[in-house]
Amino acid sequence: MEKRMLPSFLPWVQTLAGAFPQVCSLCLAHVDVTQAEVGRGREHQLLCDGEAPDPFMPPGSYFYTLDWHEAQEGRFLLQLPNVQPSSSGIYSATYLEASPLGSAFFRLIVRGCEAGHWGQDCTKECPGCLHGGVCHDQDGECVCPPGFTGTRCEQACREGRFGQSCQEQCPGTSGCRGLTFCLPDPYGCSCGSGWRGSQCQEACAPGHFGADCHLQCQCQNGGTCDRFSGCVCPSGWHGVHCEKSDRIPQILDMVSELEFNLETTPRINCAAAGNPFPVRGSVELRKPDGTVLLSTKAIVEPDRTTAEFEVPRLALGDSGLWECRVSTSGGQDSRRFRVNVKVPPVPLTAPRLLAKQSRQLVVSPLVSFSGDGPIASVRLHYRPQDSTMAWSTIVVDPSENVTLMNLRPKTGYSVRVQLSRPGEGGEGAWGPPTLMTTDCPEPLLQPWLEGWHVEGPDRLRVSWSLPSVPGPLVGDGFLLRLWDGARGQERRENVSSPQARTTLLTGLTPGTHYQLDVRLYHCTLLGPASPAARVLLPPSGPPAPRHLHAQALSDSEIQLVWQRPEAPAGPISKYIVEVQVAEGSGDPLWMDVDRPEETSTVVRGLNASTRYLFRVRASVQGPGDWSDMVEESTLSNGLQSEGPVQEVQAAEEGLDQQLVLAVVGSVSATCLTILAALLTLACIRRSCLHRRRTFTYQSGSGEETILQFSSGTLTLTRRPKPQPEPLNYPVLEWEDITFEDLIGEGNFGQVIRAMIKKDGLKMNAAIKMLKEYASENDHRDFAGELEVLCKLGHHPNIINLLGACENRGYLYIAIEYAPYGNLLDFLRKSRVLETDPAFAREHGTASTLSSRQLLRFASDAANGMQYLSEKQFIHRDLAARNVLVGENLASKIADFGLSRGEEVYVKKTMGRLPVRWMAIESLNYSVYTTKSDVWSFGVLLWEIVSLGGTPYCGMTCAELYEKLPQGYRMEQPRNCDDEVYELMRQCWRDRPYERPPFAQIALQLGRMLEARKAYVNMSLFENFTYAGIDATAEEA
Repeated sequence: MEKRMLPSFLPWVQTLAGAFPQVCSLCLAHVDVTQAEVGRGREHQLLCDGEAPDPFMPPGSYFYTLDWHEAQEGRFLLQLPNVQPSSSGIYSATYLEASPLGSAFFRLIVRGCEAGHWGQDCTKECPGCLHGGVCHDQDGECVCPPGFTGTRCEQACREGRFGQSCQEQCPGTSGCRGLTFCLPDPYGCSCGSGWRGSQCQEACAPGHFGADCHLQCQCQNGGTCDRFSGCVCPSGWHGVHCEKSDRIPQILDMVSELEFNLETTPRINCAAAGNPFPVRGSVELRKPDGTVLLSTKAIVEPDRTTAEFEVPRLALGDSGLWECRVSTSGGQDSRRFRVNVKVPPVPLTAPRLLAKQSRQLVVSPLVSFSGDGPIASVRLHYRPQDSTMAWSTIVVDPSENVTLMNLRPKTGYSVRVQLSRPGEGGEGAWGPPTLMTTDCPEPLLQPWLEGWHVEGPDRLRVSWSLPSVPGPLVGDGFLLRLWDGARGQERRENVSSPQARTTLLTGLTPGTHYQLDVRLYHCTLLGPASPAARVLLPPSGPPAPRHLHAQALSDSEIQLVWQRPEAPAGPISKYIVEVQVAEGSGDPLWMDVDRPEETSTVVRGLNASTRYLFRVRASVQGPGDWSDMVEESTLSNGLQSEGPVQEVQAAEEGLDQQLVLAVVGSVSATCLTILAALLTLACIRRSCLHRRRTFTYQSGSGEETILQFSSGTLTLTRRPKPQPEPLNYPVLEWEDITFEDLIGEGNFGQVIRAMIKKDGLKMNAAIKMLKEYASENDHRDFAGELEVLCKLGHHPNIINLLGACENRGYLYIAIEYAPYGNLLDFLRKSRVLETDPAFAREHGTASTLSSRQLLRFASDAANGMQYLSEKQFIHRDLAARNVLVGENLASKIADFGLSRGEEVYVKKTMGRLPVRWMAIESLNYSVYTTKSDVWSFGVLLWEIVSLGGTPYCGMTCAELYEKLPQGYRMEQPRNCDDEVYELMRQCWRDRPYERPPFAQIALQLGRMLEARKAYVNMSLFENFTYAGIDATAEEA
């Protein structure tokens, strides 16, 4: 590069440390500086007159002195050997003893690297800057002269323009004439393209162009020289000198992004075409840090050359933009692509046991992990605990649970998981192992029903047998199942002794057809059911016979006498007599008195000197109530009674005397009746108050419990165990409660919004209380709900207990107030197309709620249910109507009246069932577990997506009982994403152990929230309709 300036200017001389010589030409009135490239270690020449500091001498020192006679054509040559960055500085040349004002000054710029290299250690290659551009020694980019742009300064601007994108324009009509441009080091200053001279006033001589006119055109193939842009090539040619044909090399089919796993050595291919044809050495690969990789192999095809690069072991720092570059004599092309280096996943937790049998373990392999997903496969290792045998391996899909087969009963197995992501080297390290133990053996024996006998209007005695097999009996007891198909209700009875062969079922509904079966159970496993039998429980029978009396007639006979029952509601068909040894352990015996007009009988065939218990009942269309039990002993051997007992009717002989006395006693009876009525009323009132303080309820364990309230405690006394178990609850003082509005009420209870004072703070609360004439069952359930709330503790996604108060024998429970009511009504109110069609069409939305808000409802509910399941509580009635919407639209699980603190709960009493939300096993067997709550959560998720639709709308309960076991499930809502519907389907799997746990559900919903994707489409798409609502069906 040549720069010409008057002596009063500072020309910029650039060189490379140890690489470029500088030739400085000094005439009397100007300084010429010429640059040429020389390798490291060569000398650097300055053709100057005057003085210059030695690189190792302080500034101001004379560097060289020349005699005037040494000038050659008016020019002096000064050589600087092996310049370094420290050689940079201001140089001057002047005549000896002349004024410094006449000196010529120039600045020497020394690049920090040799020619064609850049970087901190000068090992990276420069891109090859054109048109006088200078490669920056720090970032490797070309600093382009004024009038040129591009990554390699290959593009010329139009006359009078400059800048990074040629967007700047020189002022005036003369273009850039007379302007000097100073650019960042190591470029320096120069005239604009097409101009030269100390004042940049001279146009380039013919054949020259560029900044300071240092560049020569040397055009070929008919090209013409333009002093601003260089060679103007004819059609079909290009290049700086028009030396290249139009077929420049081109990168073909390069992907924009590649993904590899950490510490792998992948192979990357780069294909290129052009004329001349690219060869292996003309294609290179550049990493983000500037490292150049050369191809190890090239495949030459008729239309392309494909270069293959073997990449060294990848590190995380290799992520970033890579570049494939091809260079031939026809030109150069490059393509950038992104490389993502992923870390293989490593499990942080051990796999979880979902279910177990004697020879099987059902395992959930999906665990939390570090590293990158997605998880492509799961490899599971297992072997007996403390065994040195080789691991058994099974590879499964990450979305499926694993069933380990052919295991040994009652054996501990060590289980661990390895996760893999897609691609070579995607296998992570093994996770921590866990111990899982197989169950005890399944019961294999199938019982059969021997018979049954109706003992009362609501009682049924059932007996059964087992086949005889050698060895001990595998079983812990029996489970009897009574199914009332007409009402869709089921009753289960647990007989905990494996030796039992009979049991009494009570609390049945008279006049009902039941389907009855029995099966053996062992641990938590059920054996095969007996063949089902159809049992008819007769309608309610007549009242109990009156005044039963017994008298021994001999050592083997006892006579029974009784009176007919009052108002038998029909003709009596027979009497049934029960006989049982007073202190015996055998089953009672029954005998029928088939002549209903007789009210006495003689029981024969008894043992001498033995006490017996007797009772009698009448039968109309079915047996009635038993009379009171009477006791009598047979006589000793050989003894007989003097005569039979006179019938009770003989007492009627004194009827005349009774009529006389009746008149006398009528007045007295009237007075006594009034007095008795007053006393009875007082007793009833006192009993009602006492009943609200002390009553019994059935706890989750099945024990009958007596409850007594005192300040701050709820005392539970189990009848089998005399010691009390106080249950503490936070106490609210009566005067700290201010009742406000009625929120809602039912048949026996109501909820009132109130302002309470707790710990000195006032807050809103919902007060739950029973009505005055609630039954004892309602009181038991109400106290049971308080017990559940106390045991659950606090969680942001359940309705939490604030306190309880006892006033005048009534219990008041204060819970969190949810200002937005239940979720079902809240969802239905958001159906804006029904409430405000104009708003819906204007905004193109079907709901006032966003997809994210709906997903948040589901996520909050999942978190609440995860907390309940971890506390081992079963909700049993999870539905949108039992989820409340609190502050900040947070959803909270509510209504714990049916909750049970057990791992498995078998419902034994009848009652209305939420059939549309119930799992298959709950419908068929009345078994409730956390997995049945998972099924209900799937229905809840469907309610949220459908904005409060009725599940299985248009189907009856009877159809559900038939179709659900056949695999029928609700269809995917049209506005529902596949991933959300897949989560519903997982919750509705037939086998409970295959359903995901609430922890996994909460995790999936949390990830959906983080993804910020519209999983629920609330836009008004074509033919949009809301899911149907059938309030009548929801009550079934």
